Amino acid sequence: MTRRDLLLQRYWRREDDGTYVILYHSVFHQKCAPQKGYVRACLKSGGYVISPVNQGKGSVVKHMLAIDWKFWKSYVRTSAARSITIHMLGRLAALRELFSAKIGSYLPSDVSGELVKRKRLCQVEEEIKLEVQTRLENGNNVADLEEEAVKTPSSLLGLNDASDEFFDVSEPLDYDQSENGWSSDFGPETYSQDARHPKLSTAAVFVKRLHDLAGMFDVFQKKGYVDLHEMAKEDASFCHYGSTLPKDSTCNLPCSWTETDPSTFLIRGETYLDDRKKIKAKGTLMQMVGADWLKSDKREDDLGGRPGGIVQKYAAKGGPEFFFIVNIQVPGLTTYTLALYYMMDTPLEDSPLLESFVKGDDAYRNSRFKLIPYISKGSWIVKQSVGKKACLIGQALEINYFRGKNYIELGIDIGSSTVARGVVSLVVGYLNNLVIEMAFLVQANTPEELPEYLLGTCRLNHLDVSKAVQVKP
Repeated sequence: MTRRDLLLQRYWRREDDGTYVILYHSVFHQKCAPQKGYVRACLKSGGYVISPVNQGKGSVVKHMLAIDWKFWKSYVRTSAARSITIHMLGRLAALRELFSAKIGSYLPSDVSGELVKRKRLCQVEEEIKLEVQTRLENGNNVADLEEEAVKTPSSLLGLNDASDEFFDVSEPLDYDQSENGWSSDFGPETYSQDARHPKLSTAAVFVKRLHDLAGMFDVFQKKGYVDLHEMAKEDASFCHYGSTLPKDSTCNLPCSWTETDPSTFLIRGETYLDDRKKIKAKGTLMQMVGADWLKSDKREDDLGGRPGGIVQKYAAKGGPEFFFIVNIQVPGLTTYTLALYYMMDTPLEDSPLLESFVKGDDAYRNSRFKLIPYISKGSWIVKQSVGKKACLIGQALEINYFRGKNYIELGIDIGSSTVARGVVSLVVGYLNNLVIEMAFLVQANTPEELPEYLLGTCRLNHLDVSKAVQVKP
């Protein structure tokens, strides 16, 4: 078997609960071209999640790899390649023994499930060996390949990083790889890590990670039922704003919304300024009452001020209800708009922090509006990349604010960011593979404003671009 090498880029972060997420993917750089005698493998996705247990006295380490070893024979690709990958994952098994020898026997209860999985991996490995041996009987001479595939170091002492070589990979500023020595050898999805960008926040990382895997999935048309989307399309000339995306509390209906459990999200507690500790949210200030999933040939701003919508219906009644609208805009040849409507039935004055936000200027609003993202269903790499860390959206993306008598609307322009501008055409094509949960809040910075509270939450179940409602002039 010809030796393999890898050129990797690393991204890491620390979560609020002390968990470390370390992610790797393959890149290409002109200063480190493939060397003679080596085949350059491609790490599609992989990394580690190191989670503290037992109040920080121990940790659980999880490892994931998805590698293309660049084999040229198809049956080797499906058998020996998997065997090699399993053996690479198996290197992690010695960590527990290493630390047990150093600091004594310690086995957190969380690890028991991992040991069961490890035994199953051994069984799978034996099945792979049998599969390869069967194919070898057909006369294919790959014995050397299989022999090398199943060899692993006898201990951690055999693993030495001294020969590893590292390169500083400069980041492309506007997805222009040619200016920085990048090429498309691995495809555009391998260049979107941008951990050193001066204005990069979790929001930008969220958009970029969606781009990382957008090319791996196609947009499938889901047919066979008639729902609120189809009904809305029949009457698209007059859009009932706030009702074009259906609600489904059971989360069984594709392309629907519901509220999610507030305790999923961590917010600043009353003593945060002293101990920097966050607590689980217990509720929300506002209730989610509607959502829109629209498409148009232009940006759709100020949905709250349009006649016939849920906001104006309440305004006509003259009640105390106040709306907070998050309008996420994805521009492109077709502009997609996701609008989330939150309502409270008490006067705005009863919530001083929210009142300050509504009546403040744009700079103040940009410094306070926070999003907490969470991918509850999706690929491992997307989940770990997005995380659950709160971010100030206004520091990564442009927000246009619209103020009405009984509402404030935040138009979040994803296309306004250098990071996002090159990926907006791909993001929507991946949404139907995700279940996205989000929470919104106004950041508390002073003891008087603490503890924080969530404005609202949402759960978006497999959004489908084919079901976006067309907005007509």
